[in-house]
Amino acid sequence: MSKLTDLLNKAPQSVKDKYKMKIREKAIEKVKENIVKHNKTIDDYSDEEMSEMIAAEEGNLNEDVKKTILTTLLIAAGIEIVAGG
Repeated sequence: MSKLTDLLNKAPQSVKDKYKMKIREKAIEKVKENIVKHNKTIDDYSDEEMSEMIAAEEGNLNEDVKKTILTTLLIAAGIEIVAGG
């Protein structure tokens, strides 16, 4: 199980819901941007294709969050080591 999943499992349900909602909103925005970038419209895709693209983008965003958390932890550990902690 990943660190992000562990963290989310320990969080209250309201925090989990808010996190998932924010990730979904960002994924939808990214999918819309990609559609426009390819000179297409939402109507050019079926509901199933849209769902798949959004799910894939949610996965990418979750990976970005994991990398950010890891980077933050490494920076914090580096600062602690430099400070003599």
